[in-house]
Amino acid sequence: EAALRLKEKHGGETLAISLGGDTHKETLRKALAMGVDKAILLKDASPRDSISIAKALSEELKSFAPDCILFGKQSIDYCDEQMPGLVAEFMGLPSVSVVVKMEERDGKLICEREIEGGHEVVETNFPVVISVQKGLNEPRYPSLRGIMAAKSKPIEERPAAQFPSFVETLSLQKPPAKQPGKIVGT
Repeated sequence: EAALRLKEKHGGETLAISLGGDTHKETLRKALAMGVDKAILLKDASPRDSISIAKALSEELKSFAPDCILFGKQSIDYCDEQMPGLVAEFMGLPSVSVVVKMEERDGKLICEREIEGGHEVVETNFPVVISVQKGLNEPRYPSLRGIMAAKSKPIEERPAAQFPSFVETLSLQKPPAKQPGKIVGT
C-alpha cells in the first residue's frame, strides 16, 4: 500500500519481488490485483538463511536501481526482522526501520518510527530501504477489475542467485498436539 501511494503521488513503477517456491505466486498475484505493476518470483525452494536471502534479493534489486525499497517489519516464517537491514547494507543504502508514518517532502523522505517509549522523526535521502510497521496505512482491497487484470499479468520467474548459508536447520518440528479437555463435574 505504501508503494502504491508513493506511485500515485509521484509516478514511477511498482514492483513486488519474492524469493521462494510456487506458493509465493499467490501473494504476488494479490499484489498485482491491488495495483502493483510488475511481479518477480526468484525461484528457489531450498532452505536459506537470512543472509543468503538478502544477498539474492540485493543482487536482483540492484538491476532496477529503485528509489525506495519497502519491506514489512518482519517476515511471517521465521519472524527475524533482519531482511530490510541486511538488504540495505548489501546495497549500500540508508535504512529506516519500524516506520509508522512517511511523507516525501522536497526530495527527502520524512519518516516517523516507533521507538521504546515514543516516536522518532527522521529524514533521509533517496534511494532508501524502509521497513514499515502495521498501522502505516490501511491496505486497499483488490477490486474485481484489479483481480481480473492480475490474472492476465505475468509473474516473471527467474532463478535466485545462489549464496552460501551460514546457518543450517538441523530439524524443524511442530509443537505437540493439545491434549483433549476434561469435563470436571456435571
